Amino acid sequence: MLLRKKKSKGEALAEKAGELWESASQSVSDAADSLASTVGPKIEEAREAASPVVAQTVADTQAQAKHAKELSKRKARKAQKRAAELAVVAATAAATKAQAVADDVPDEPKKKKHRVRKLFFVAAIGGAIAFAAKKLTSSPSGGTYTPPPPPPEPVRPTEKVTPPPSPSAPQPPDALDDDAAQTDPGTTSTSSSDKI
Repeated sequence: MLLRKKKSKGEALAEKAGELWESASQSVSDAADSLASTVGPKIEEAREAASPVVAQTVADTQAQAKHAKELSKRKARKAQKRAAELAVVAATAAATKAQAVADDVPDEPKKKKHRVRKLFFVAAIGGAIAFAAKKLTSSPSGGTYTPPPPPPEPVRPTEKVTPPPSPSAPQPPDALDDDAAQTDPGTTSTSSSDKI
């Protein structure tokens, strides 16, 4: 006797999924067949009903395109004629303007007088001639230049000069000399130690 082996959960689930897949595909194919049998004739009827309308629309569109093409050709011809007329008018105006400008322009342009430049040039030539004449007429002896005499020696005083006394300072007596005036107790001289 053979022992039966138990199926695993994965095998049981795979078997169950396979069964469900077969039943679902069978029901989908049945639904598609019924839909095709029901909708198929209606689609054919709609196609037959729409074909004259589509054909008429295509014919109308082609006619409008042909009319637009003719109209654009006519407008293009008109525009081309108008552009040619404007080009002729513009060329005529340009030629007239060029002729007027050519008539106004003299053959030779006026030359500038350059008066200041001429004056400067004549003055430079005159100065050069005067310099040359002076050099040619002067004596060739090397000139008459004599250097100035040296300044005199400054005078140095040999005596000791005393400055004149100021009127507000006390005057020493005439009999005393300068040394006695410094040691005189009656005079008000301040010593260096008194100064701060």
